[in-house]
Amino acid sequence: MAEQGERVTRDLTIRYVAVLVVLGILALLSFLAVTDSLSSAEDGLERVSLVGGERALVARVAFAANRVAAAEAEADLAAGVTLLGTSLDAFERDRSALIAAVRGLPPATGRESGEELAARLDRDLGRFLDLGRTVQRRGHGLGGDDPALAALSDTAEGPLLEAFDGLDQRFRQVSQARMREMMALQAAGLLVALGVLLVSAFGVFHPMVERLRADFSERREAESALRDSEQRLRRILEESPIGVSVSRRRDGRIVFVNARFAEIVGMKAEQILGAPARDNYVDETQRRAVLADLRRDGRIDGAEVEFRRRDGKPFWSLLTIRSTDFEREPVNLAWIYDITERKAAEQQILLAAKVLETLNEAVMITDAANTIIFVNPAFTRITEYDRDEVLGHAPALLKSGRHDPEFYQEMWQTLLHRGSWSGEIWNRRKSGDLFAEWLSVVVIREPSGLVSHYVAVFSDITHRKEDEAVIWRQANYDPLTGLPNRSLFLDRLSQVVGQARRESKPFAVMFLDLDGFKAVNDRLGHAAGDELLQQAADRLSGCMRASDTLARLGGDEFVVILQGIRGRDEPALVARKLLDQLAQPFLLDGHRAEVRGSIGVALFPEDGGDGQTLLTRADQAMYAVKRRGKNSVLFAHEIAESPSTAEAV
Repeated sequence: MAEQGERVTRDLTIRYVAVLVVLGILALLSFLAVTDSLSSAEDGLERVSLVGGERALVARVAFAANRVAAAEAEADLAAGVTLLGTSLDAFERDRSALIAAVRGLPPATGRESGEELAARLDRDLGRFLDLGRTVQRRGHGLGGDDPALAALSDTAEGPLLEAFDGLDQRFRQVSQARMREMMALQAAGLLVALGVLLVSAFGVFHPMVERLRADFSERREAESALRDSEQRLRRILEESPIGVSVSRRRDGRIVFVNARFAEIVGMKAEQILGAPARDNYVDETQRRAVLADLRRDGRIDGAEVEFRRRDGKPFWSLLTIRSTDFEREPVNLAWIYDITERKAAEQQILLAAKVLETLNEAVMITDAANTIIFVNPAFTRITEYDRDEVLGHAPALLKSGRHDPEFYQEMWQTLLHRGSWSGEIWNRRKSGDLFAEWLSVVVIREPSGLVSHYVAVFSDITHRKEDEAVIWRQANYDPLTGLPNRSLFLDRLSQVVGQARRESKPFAVMFLDLDGFKAVNDRLGHAAGDELLQQAADRLSGCMRASDTLARLGGDEFVVILQGIRGRDEPALVARKLLDQLAQPFLLDGHRAEVRGSIGVALFPEDGGDGQTLLTRADQAMYAVKRRGKNSVLFAHEIAESPSTAEAV
């Protein structure tokens, strides 16, 4: 029966659609025909109006020409010429439109064709226009008996007016013919439409009446099937793994719950049935909010609502509500899903996010491709990069350029092998300033072992590094002259000795003492003595190469390491330069002071194979210079080994 009903319905639909299509086509054809007729009629009226306009322009041209001929005053003449010019311009503008309209006239029995009529009219109009331009050009010289004026008037009163009258009549006849065609088409379309409706009345509506008779029996069968369907729906809801409840819309009381719903709220189904649905909410505020959304949208989709169990403990639920009919009564069908554990996990995530937001250490997370996906505010505070400026980029944008590729290669090898890496690294802020950081990186892996993320935590240790640098400088450099002190000098001397042993390269150690410094210090004071030492250090530094080392051991004693020498000539030459620089007068706060220098030189490996021996030998040579008269240079091998020398040292 249902298949037969579908078939009848389908046939009725096809027939009904066919009737509508036919009527639509007829209406469309009728509309197109009427539109074409109306358009043609409108074109005819426009042509009639165009003819009338040209007729009026011809009369105005003739009037303006006669006004020019009759003008006596200069002002009247100028006004006439102006009127004549504007009239001729308008006449010339409409001329082409009129000629085109005449060409489009349909052929008529015993009459000229549109092309012939247009050619003749164009010649007449052109001649009239030429006469008008001639009258306009003559102006003052125009008399009442002027041939051009006479010809203009004759043309305006004779041939042109007759031509315009003929065109007006012909255009009107064409318009009337179009209107008659339109009326005929309308009548024919109406008759055809009435015929189609009469035929469809029996072919469409008669089967529909028969179908209505069958509907009553089908409805009874459908009601029976609906009851069966409701029973199946009840069983499906009962077995659903999600909590389901049905409450009447008129009073809000629960009429159905499944086992999962009862399990979630911690009650038996019998205790829930008949109770108001509002009792499940933690508070009235939430219930009213849900009710307002339901009235506004007609549904609830995945709302997070807090319910209460039987023991009074609240729990979070994901609530979905649909309005439907259940057992022939409007109800609200609700699904609830316990998300208490998920909410607790979200709270933990939120707490972790808050911790990351408040950390003083910068946190940067990248994906497996080493693309930045998260940074905390401390990252922005340290690097000066905003979050949006780094997301989607690689951490390489922070590179300072102070580390070679081998450094990063070793770091990545350690990171991937051990799962973590920690150490000091130099990076660059957005402003371009370098900063030192203590960086810790860990690898986050999936259960399969594949890398999913990298987490980097770092803190700015630039100030600590700067403090360490200051402490190191204070420990290794003379605060007065800025030269390396004894500690740093001995360290460098040890390094130079080791390099010289490996590469068999000689070097020299020079020990220099200022002669006359104590006298200046006593005469001008300690401040002047300090200034003298500073100036002497500057002069001595000017004689040094980049590979050489100049240091102050203390007091007025200086030492030099000369690398890359060949024999004794180079140390002797440098020593002489140093003495020459010291021999120049010193200007100390307006006072002139003079000092000299005594230099002892020891060569590696001739005078010693270690740093301490070389320094001692150079010191001995320097004291030997002082005993011999000062202001000179002496090599260690040039002094006699004697007890007296040892005692002097």
